Amino acid sequence: MRGDQDTTEFDSLVLDLLPCRSNDPELWFAERTIEVERAKALCRTCPLAAGCLAGALERREPWGVWGGEVFVDGNVVARKRGRGRPSKAEVLARRAQDEASEADASADARSVA
Repeated sequence: MRGDQDTTEFDSLVLDLLPCRSNDPELWFAERTIEVERAKALCRTCPLAAGCLAGALERREPWGVWGGEVFVDGNVVARKRGRGRPSKAEVLARRAQDEASEADASADARSVA
């Protein structure tokens, strides 16, 4: 019986330290970008963030905020884009980034040859 009481006391102490336990759990799986950013900010205060992120990467979590990072389709992304069509600015920025990566890869290949 004492073990159950110890567990309950431990859980109540830890509850205040872990933002995902003391806030609405839906926040970590929100659709709106502002809510996702709030979850990420709360994770930065968590003493278990590094372990949480490592576990999520190991489990290949498909969605949500884990250890302060956003997972979409099992990949860590810089930020979660809202529903709907991306803005032209986002598309152009992504295209420029892809082209720069391709140019870097080509330059690296030439320097090796």
